[in-house]
Amino acid sequence: MKQLYKSLLILPVLLSLNSCSDDFLNRPPMGVFTEDNFFLSPDAGFNSVVKVYQTLNDFYGYEAPRAELGNMSTDDSEKGGSDAGDRPWVTDIGAGRALSTNTSLANYWSTLYLGIGNANIALEQIPINPLVDASGYRISDEVKARYIAELKFLRSFFYFELVKVFGGVPLLDKTLTVKDIPSLARATEEESFLFIMKDLDEAEAEVNLPSKSALPANELGRITKEAVWAMQAKVYMFFAKDDPELFVKARDAAKKVINSGNYTLEPRFQSLFLTNGYKSNESILVNIRGDDPGSFIYGSFIPIYTSPRGPTGAWGFDQPTQNLVDEFEAGDPRLLFTIIEPGDKFSRNPGEEKLDFSSYPSTGYHNRKSYLPPNRRGLLGWGDDAWSYHIIRYADILLLYAESLIHTNGSAKDIADNINLVRRRANNSRQDDVEAISRTRIIQNKNLPDVLQTADLTEAVRHERRVELAMEYNRFYDLKRWNIYVETMNEYSALPGSNNRGADFQKGKNEYFPIPQVEIDRSGGVIKQNKGYN
Repeated sequence: MKQLYKSLLILPVLLSLNSCSDDFLNRPPMGVFTEDNFFLSPDAGFNSVVKVYQTLNDFYGYEAPRAELGNMSTDDSEKGGSDAGDRPWVTDIGAGRALSTNTSLANYWSTLYLGIGNANIALEQIPINPLVDASGYRISDEVKARYIAELKFLRSFFYFELVKVFGGVPLLDKTLTVKDIPSLARATEEESFLFIMKDLDEAEAEVNLPSKSALPANELGRITKEAVWAMQAKVYMFFAKDDPELFVKARDAAKKVINSGNYTLEPRFQSLFLTNGYKSNESILVNIRGDDPGSFIYGSFIPIYTSPRGPTGAWGFDQPTQNLVDEFEAGDPRLLFTIIEPGDKFSRNPGEEKLDFSSYPSTGYHNRKSYLPPNRRGLLGWGDDAWSYHIIRYADILLLYAESLIHTNGSAKDIADNINLVRRRANNSRQDDVEAISRTRIIQNKNLPDVLQTADLTEAVRHERRVELAMEYNRFYDLKRWNIYVETMNEYSALPGSNNRGADFQKGKNEYFPIPQVEIDRSGGVIKQNKGYN
C-alpha cells in the first residue's frame, strides 16, 4: 500500500511532463498488490494464514510482553536488565503501577489486534476467491476449510491473550471502516469468552483440520485438532473462576487430548529445551522459531533478552526469584534445568563461557530454559536465535486435567495419578546438564515422593504447575484464574529481595492492566478504561 501511495503522489508530476492516452492512465499499477488482486496471486491463501501465525514472532509486540506479563508481573521473576532505568515501564508492570501509556502494554494490544485484523481479512477473502497454490493450480474447498479453521483458532488465541491481561475487549470479526468506530466499545468478559469459544468450537468442528497423527512432518507447528481441544481446556479453566460449571467442560476437553493417544511426556525434562525440543511428542502447540542457528530468518530474540549480561553479552531481563527457587523440593532435577547461576560454565570456541552476574543488579539467577550456549546462538552471536516456545505442552494438560477433576468430584486416585505422571518424569530426568561443562548447583540424589491420595490435592497441583512450568509464562494465568494474584503478590512483597513489589496491589484493580490510552483516544473515547486507572 505504501508503494501504491507513493505512485499516486508522483502521478501529477508525470502528467505535467508527458502527454498520455486515457488507456495508459487506466492501466493498473504493475508489480503492486492491492486488496483486490492479492488473493488472486499464487499461494495467497496460504501466505495470508502464515501472516497471522507470524504475529507470534514480533519481539517487542508479543515475545517481550508475554515474558513481562507471564513471568515478571508475578512472584516467579524480577525485571532485571542493566539497572532500574533499563525499560522502566517493565518495572511498572511488575510493581502494579503500570500507566495507560505503558510501552509494552501498548505494543501488546496493537500487535494482537494486528493479528486479529489480518485474520479477519483472510477470513473474509478466502471463501470468496478462487485461490491457487504456488504452482497456479486451484486449491480445493477442503484446503480452504482448513485455512479457515486455523485462522479462527489463531483469532481466538489472540483474544484470549488480550482478555487475560485487560479483561473484556472490543470484539472485531470483520474489517472495519471509519463508520464502525462505535462498535469498538468493550465487550464484557463473558461476551469475550463466548466469542473465543465460538471460534474454537467452529475450528474443532472442521473435519479438514488434521489430528497430530495425520500432520505431515514438514507441517509441524500448524494447528491440529488436539491443539484446539487443549486450548478449549485452558480457556474453560480460566473462565471457571466466574462459572464453576465450566470445570466439567475443561475436564472433557483435556480428556480428549489425553485419549487421542498422540502425546507422551518427553522422557528427559531437559530435552524439551534443547535443539529440536519442539519436535517432542509432548509439544501440543509450539511456535517454531528457526531450526538453523546460522540463519537470520524466523529466529527469536527472547534468549538475548532473558540471558545474563556480562561475558555473555545478553540483556539480563526476566530473572527468577529466590521464592521460585525455594518452591522446588530437594532432589527435583527440574530446578537445574530452570535456572542458571554465576559460575556455571558452557563451552565456546575457543575456550569456555563462565557466567558472571556481578556487573549488574541480579537475583542470582537467570532462565535456563531460554539460555542458549554459544554454539546455539545466531550467526554473529546473539539475535534471531533458533529457540522455539512451547505454547502448550502435554504436562500442562495433564495438570489441568487433574485440577479439573478436583472441581468435578473426580476420584482422588485419578487426581494423584495424573500429578504423579509429571513428578515421575522429573525423577527419570536425573542427569547433568548435557550442554554444560559444569554447573554450580548439585541436585541431591533423592527421588520426589508420589503425591498421596490423602494429600491436599489442590495445593499439590498448584505446586506442580509452578515448578513444572516455571519461567514458561503460565504463572500470571494461573494466579489470576485461582483468584489469588493480588494476595500472592501482597505476600511476596514482604520477602527479602522483593523490593516491596506487590505491597500496593489492590483487589479488584491489579488483576487487570490499563487499556492503552492511545487506543482510547483513537476510538474517540468509545473504549473505556479499567477500574482504578486514569
